[in-house]
Amino acid sequence: MSVRVQRDKYGKSNVVCDRRWPDGKRFRKIMLNKTVANEIDLRIASAILVGTWRELREELLYGTRSDYSVTEYADHYLEVYCKVHNKDWKRKQSSLKHVKRLLGKILLQEVEPRQVYEFVYRRLREFVPNRPKEKVKPATVNRDVTILKHMFEFAVDEGVLKQNPIARIKKLKEHREDRPRINDKDLPRILKQLPFPVKQMVLFIYETGCRPSEAMNLKREHVHLANKTAIFNIRKAGDNALVALTSRAVAAIQEVPELPGCPYVFWNLRTSTRYKRINETFSRARKKAGLEHIQLKDFRRELAIVIAESGQPLHVAQTQLGHSSIRTTEEHYAKYSPEFAINRAREVMETRGRQTGGQDPEPTPSEHPSKDTASNLVDFQAFREANGGGGRIRTAE
Repeated sequence: MSVRVQRDKYGKSNVVCDRRWPDGKRFRKIMLNKTVANEIDLRIASAILVGTWRELREELLYGTRSDYSVTEYADHYLEVYCKVHNKDWKRKQSSLKHVKRLLGKILLQEVEPRQVYEFVYRRLREFVPNRPKEKVKPATVNRDVTILKHMFEFAVDEGVLKQNPIARIKKLKEHREDRPRINDKDLPRILKQLPFPVKQMVLFIYETGCRPSEAMNLKREHVHLANKTAIFNIRKAGDNALVALTSRAVAAIQEVPELPGCPYVFWNLRTSTRYKRINETFSRARKKAGLEHIQLKDFRRELAIVIAESGQPLHVAQTQLGHSSIRTTEEHYAKYSPEFAINRAREVMETRGRQTGGQDPEPTPSEHPSKDTASNLVDFQAFREANGGGGRIRTAE
């Protein structure tokens, strides 16, 4: 029978309406009483007969468009939009979980900016799962709010809402850690501690700036050694990308022999297929090399800085790194180092003086001629670390 009384694990009796839709999916819901259950059952049977069961199922699952709760619409948004348009929809699912937990009982039409700001306040005071001493960072909360705002925009597009009530919610200011530059002597020290062929894979990541997942999923059919190019067909943006290979990247590929039956360039000696993770192996290698401050993601940022400092247009770094938006490249990767910036500024200022007919002043003799003048220069990186990493330093001659 489609309507029946069942007992749960606590011994409580519940009236359940249980039916199968024509496409095989199951509808099972606890009802208030038998009268309501029989009415719903009759509506389902009638809708199946006249062919309007899909609309009825939508209504029974999520309610009518006028009474969606945040939880109900978040589930609808995840299924109808995120899983269809977003390759990394599971990240959105994680954010929506917190949205449903803190805002889920509120009706969609009753959400106000005040409630979203309260959501932000509560999220910032929560701790990261499995890290009891680490609180949720502003960047994580900003991501949750961005997804929530897009969900409301989608509701407007669907006609559920007339306007987005939280469109003007402002993001939190994020603290971005200044990662250290990779020294030319650091990479060989780490590579020396890595086993084959992880060593070749890490060198490939350093040379191309690709993500570790892209290197692990790279197939030989997507590599053209003669042209020094490769195709990454699982880019985060969801499209294929043609990237340049350096001579060292080509050499790293050639050092790994082709394994019969395995299409991947870098294959695991134990499983005879591709690697799934190399983070732990890399972490052990950097500790042995005494370079615990270096992370695998620093290689990607280092390449972006090198391209930017070479004077190339920003879209060159964007193409090589595979960013869907050039704004991502500009804000998070292709940043000039302070030393590079002040050197270029000095060159421009010196040139300006010559163009106006000025002459270089005679150098002032030092009180201690025998002392190396280089010892009087301030090491900017050391200064910043000694002063807690903050502030700026200006130099004058």
